[in-house]
Amino acid sequence: MTDIQPEVDVGQTKPVVKVVMSGAVTSFRYPHFIQGVQPTYEMPPPSTIYGHLCSATGQFEPLDHLEFAVHFTYGAKQRDIEHTHLSVPYLQANPFQRELLFFPRLTLYIAPLRYLEAFRAPRYPVVLGRSQDLMTYESVEIATLHLADQAYFEHTLIPQSESIYFRRSVAVTMARYIDPHTRQPEWDHYAILKDRSLYPSEDVPAESAYPAVWVDRDEAYQGRYRGLIFQRFTAP
Repeated sequence: MTDIQPEVDVGQTKPVVKVVMSGAVTSFRYPHFIQGVQPTYEMPPPSTIYGHLCSATGQFEPLDHLEFAVHFTYGAKQRDIEHTHLSVPYLQANPFQRELLFFPRLTLYIAPLRYLEAFRAPRYPVVLGRSQDLMTYESVEIATLHLADQAYFEHTLIPQSESIYFRRSVAVTMARYIDPHTRQPEWDHYAILKDRSLYPSEDVPAESAYPAVWVDRDEAYQGRYRGLIFQRFTAP
């Protein structure tokens, strides 16, 4: 495959907080399942990312100007037995199978920069997924992203409307935001990109219009940098 050097407009940059974290196990509850098998999303929902941010700051954060992008991987997916109580007082346990993701690793890109110190000294224990799914911050730093017309994407979550630019993706409905007062979720449509995809792919006609994307120049593959599509927790 041809080694293509990215064309980067160095005049357009975006400073963000880049947080790399890892852990032993996690699980992202799939909605509307109570008994039987409790599946997991293979990518943290936006509402989970927002909750993680709030646990770092110790308060509910305003949604204005808040943006994020993710790169998430795991080593294996297996099932384990858990139980829940369906009545009060707790007279009888209800066993069920839960899907678990082992050895999760998340790179979180978030803006604005005011959250840097919160991630360096989080207010509450660092978890991702369930309350017992402890994570460790491997690095917390400021990263300068650049705008490029070529990139590669993999293991990330994007709006479903952006999936038209990629050959393979998995459509999912996730909670974009959960109101902390009413506990009511706001749903949205997303696409999970698992396999590595060049952007644009080499067989795309030169005259095709593909918008420029933000790239992390510290992550490279075959001469292209990791592409990122930033999202908000508010409705488009």
